[in-house]
Amino acid sequence: MTGNEPRSPVGAGRRHTDDLDALLAAVHDQLGIAVNDRLNALGGPPELRSSDLALDRLLAATHRTLGNSVNRRLSRDVCDALARHNTTVQAHLSERGALSHRPAAIRVKHREEALRLVRLYWPRDLAEAMRAAVRIVQDLCDLLSEAAQPMSRVQSVLDDLRCHLVGMSQLPESNRCLQAPVRPDYLGAVEETLAHPAERLVGELHSIRELLDEELAPTIEALETAGRSYLFGVNAIAQDLIDDLARGCEEATALAKAVVAVEQASNDFVGADLTNAQLDGLLLDGILWDDTTRWPPEWEMRVRRASLLCDEEEGIRVVAAEGSHTIVHAEA
Repeated sequence: MTGNEPRSPVGAGRRHTDDLDALLAAVHDQLGIAVNDRLNALGGPPELRSSDLALDRLLAATHRTLGNSVNRRLSRDVCDALARHNTTVQAHLSERGALSHRPAAIRVKHREEALRLVRLYWPRDLAEAMRAAVRIVQDLCDLLSEAAQPMSRVQSVLDDLRCHLVGMSQLPESNRCLQAPVRPDYLGAVEETLAHPAERLVGELHSIRELLDEELAPTIEALETAGRSYLFGVNAIAQDLIDDLARGCEEATALAKAVVAVEQASNDFVGADLTNAQLDGLLLDGILWDDTTRWPPEWEMRVRRASLLCDEEEGIRVVAAEGSHTIVHAEA
């Protein structure tokens, strides 16, 4: 074989394999040195231990790792729960009306009087009472359409409707003068909130009673002599009465919303600052609060013991019972 002949491919492949083996051997040696140095820096090679002890150590390490993961997860859950609660509280606060933005110490001071005014202006569900009046008028029309029904029965239903409307009209007359400025004090604002829709409702009821007494009742009485062929006129008046009652129902609903606003201002103290409030002798039963509510130092534990978690909203408590001298515990 002369020097000018090409090299054998087989020889070249063997040389590449030898170079790779040498490189791997060198890497192995360097890794061994690094591992040895690491072990010596940590105090030398570890002692040989029994398989049970090794398993115990493995389980303990796994338990610590899992515990750390669980704690981190729980911490995130707590943070998320607090964030959701704060969002709920902010939404709760944003829904409050003008009365609820008055100072908390003033609202709790006049709470009993404000709730007394609510009972005066809303002695019962006036919106439902108005709807009941509509049903009575409809029953009256049905009776008139039946020739077999005696007029005495019709008159009895008419009297029931009249008594029903009189009962609804028994709302307190406002002490305020229409030309006078609104009282700046809190109770003045409470009565203004209730009196304005109540006055409109009373005005609607007055018009309804006039229509009943001056038009519907005389027309029904005339049927005894004119005959039931004149029922068309009665039905037309009855429909006008139903329309007026529908408008009255809107006013009753407006009064109901005013009642809710006063009750909310009187009972909702979530996030309120009551630090400087004088609570001695005040009725706290039914007050809503949460962990952001600030109480006078001597009252915080007393209120907490007398409160229950509210079923409607998470994190909000309600004072179950509270007296001037006796505390009723929530657990009792």
